[in-house]
Amino acid sequence: MKERQHIKINRKTARVSPYFQKDETQTVESETKAEIDLQGVPDLMADDLSVLFVGINPGLTSAAKGHHYAGPTNHFWPCLSDSGLVDRKVTFLDDADMPALFRLGFTNLTARTTRRQSDLSLTEQKEGIPVLNHKFETLRPRVACFVGKGIFEIYSGRKCRTMGLQPKEHNVKWLSQNDGGETVMFVMPSTSGIVSAYQRPARLNVIV
Repeated sequence: MKERQHIKINRKTARVSPYFQKDETQTVESETKAEIDLQGVPDLMADDLSVLFVGINPGLTSAAKGHHYAGPTNHFWPCLSDSGLVDRKVTFLDDADMPALFRLGFTNLTARTTRRQSDLSLTEQKEGIPVLNHKFETLRPRVACFVGKGIFEIYSGRKCRTMGLQPKEHNVKWLSQNDGGETVMFVMPSTSGIVSAYQRPARLNVIV
């Protein structure tokens, strides 16, 4: 990936995500450099998971910390803790233990780290669809939970009209099964702190 030049942005025009520090030229420059240097967050998966959570791509904070959904305003881990899918409070520091302890895994449609989802082109995001489908076909998660309606719309190529379980036509059949085994699709609201359409109680409502 080509390196981007550092662009100075004054305090009046800089707009950085609330995940990070506010409108400072130095901060924007350092985030631009971090976007170049960081290598993303590794998948945390195993065969036959109960749920495989699918995100858009790693943000700067997650990539810097090496954990999924690590942004300080992200609601993912508080929602998961209260969802009934785990038996205790969990945080991003527990993500590597989730496949073995609770049969929960993590992946992203796009592996590249960016400050914002809008920094990814639609073409780049669609390039991740065959890779994601291969994960469903070979690792056989029972449920693929898309963390955000927008990402599922990119994946499916259709409007997502309801949260929760999606129509069967979107299911992905497993390659190693002759008995009709398949991954079903589930959509939950984005847990990002910058998405205000759903607050934590509404997000939790969809999961449980």
